[in-house]
Amino acid sequence: MAITSFQQLSSVLQEEYNIASQLLVILNSERDALVKSETEIMDKMSADKQPLIVKLEQLGRQRELIVQADGFSSGKAGLDAFITNQNEANTLQLNTLLKQLRVVAQACRENNQINGGIVNVNRQYLHKAISLLRGRDTEITSYGPGGAYSSQVVRQPLLGRV
Repeated sequence: MAITSFQQLSSVLQEEYNIASQLLVILNSERDALVKSETEIMDKMSADKQPLIVKLEQLGRQRELIVQADGFSSGKAGLDAFITNQNEANTLQLNTLLKQLRVVAQACRENNQINGGIVNVNRQYLHKAISLLRGRDTEITSYGPGGAYSSQVVRQPLLGRV
């Protein structure tokens, strides 16, 4: 018995949901590690995320191919048209899977943005600390030779005084 395009798409969406759920767990663990500055755990989380992201990209391409093989366009419009073209039970099942996937994908996106924000704040603190050690004030505190504010006031580096 041949597998129908509905069954293929249903299977792909379910696998995407499972992989995205795993990614969400890792992103949550990564946030905890970022907050606690646990570099070994951050490295592990980064390594664990990579194959999941690659798998999600592969599944996304596979989903597009299934939809296109049935004569629908790629993208959201083609997927929606494919789902609408199914019988009522199949439409309900695919819409349920898709809704679950979108919820998890949105949570992944939000968590990734939060984690990126934490990384950015930490990077800014590190940049400021390095600038202070080098004798450069990171705040706009004086005028430069042209009369404009300058953020690169050079002082004797703290490292040179030690």
